[in-house]
Amino acid sequence: MKIASVTVDRYRSDAKAAAPGYGGEILIVTVSTDDGPSGMGFATASSASAPILTALIETIIQPVIAGEDAMLTERLWWRMHEAIPRRGGEGLMRLATAAVDFALWDIKGKAAGVPVAALFGGRREKIPTYANCAHHLPADKLAERAAKDVANGHKALKIRGTRSFVTPAEATERVRQVRAAIGPGIRLMVDVNGSWDVDTAVQQLKAWEPYDVYWLEEPVPPHDIAGYRRVRERSGGTYIVGGEQHVGLGEFERLIGMEAVDIVQPNAAITGGITDWLRIHAFATANGIPVSPWNLQAVHLHMAAGLPNVQWIEYFMPDNALLAFQTQLFTGPALREEVTPDGVFLLPPDAPGLGLEIDPAIAEATRVRN
Repeated sequence: MKIASVTVDRYRSDAKAAAPGYGGEILIVTVSTDDGPSGMGFATASSASAPILTALIETIIQPVIAGEDAMLTERLWWRMHEAIPRRGGEGLMRLATAAVDFALWDIKGKAAGVPVAALFGGRREKIPTYANCAHHLPADKLAERAAKDVANGHKALKIRGTRSFVTPAEATERVRQVRAAIGPGIRLMVDVNGSWDVDTAVQQLKAWEPYDVYWLEEPVPPHDIAGYRRVRERSGGTYIVGGEQHVGLGEFERLIGMEAVDIVQPNAAITGGITDWLRIHAFATANGIPVSPWNLQAVHLHMAAGLPNVQWIEYFMPDNALLAFQTQLFTGPALREEVTPDGVFLLPPDAPGLGLEIDPAIAEATRVRN
């Protein structure tokens, strides 16, 4: 199956549908083959970066993969990554590469008639989740929402304490009230999006000792791997996790090799696609580090279903503003829950490929027309 074309369609949410920092556009990438199925991938972007990503895909990536065998994802990934010399494959180019890489894996699954998860060689019948409860609400309202998630069967959930939204003192109040609302025995994670320094993180962890925080996510900026290690050395019973802003095997080799994290969180869109994500998973697995991918549940669901070392899927409920536009635009893959005494699980995908489908009416209403 030779690649015949690579096209991009842009869809823009209204201003209310996208949370700050999560992009107001979704780019749908279609890779067509000459005698086989087409594949769908996607990327999220701001309205400022969406035209740049589109140009990268259509004018830089398409020429270097046109006519190539769509099944050779490793070869094609390196062709995309090296299309712009002198490290031009970094930055936004990784997002563009990821969108095309998703479409190529979608083709591989469709050609085999199986979900992409099956291509990894394993099958997990129930996929563990933790609830993303990172709503920007006053502490008492956030506690009410967290208690509702627990009442619905969740045994683990994550809130946010990012400095751009709340002070460290307010973050502690969120932790205090949420723990009081959900009670003991529920795993409580806190994400600060790399917005603290080492001293703040250490002092906060001391303040949180009465509240049994399971993990602190991205305590310091992604470039400060030495800072990660210093926080982890002083973190007591709280795990230190990170990696959602890191890219490529080299950066994860440093995170893991410097013993800076307990769990890594590679994101397939940010690091450059499923192909690159698999390298990180393999390295983490070889070093005994669990993987808990951040966001992107439509794609990461396949990794969690088909690979042994994926600890959790971060589960965004339909009313979560962080993924509001994705929830509107995408109708597949279907997320099927199973609630058990051990928590809320997702069932493995069963549609061929990635199972991505978009709502025709939403697509027509939100399409960006040049």
